[in-house]
Amino acid sequence: MGIEFEVEVEIGVEGTESFLKTVYESIKEEQEEGKVNTVLRDGLLYVSIGGNSDEIARLRAVVNTWLRLLKIAEDMVEVIKR
Repeated sequence: MGIEFEVEVEIGVEGTESFLKTVYESIKEEQEEGKVNTVLRDGLLYVSIGGNSDEIARLRAVVNTWLRLLKIAEDMVEVIKR
């Protein structure tokens, strides 16, 4: 029997209000019920990812996926601006 604990990773993204709204709208449908939450707050876009200690591998995969999604969304906003 191991120690169990809750894990939460919060990623904050900075940018202009229009940039953050565009990124938020593009990723909000990807949320996993009860595991991933996205919110615009205080001029930042936050992505919170939760899990527990017996899901560390899954949590790592989810964090990596969300980092890629955020990077792709950022790249697409930059491409559209040009």
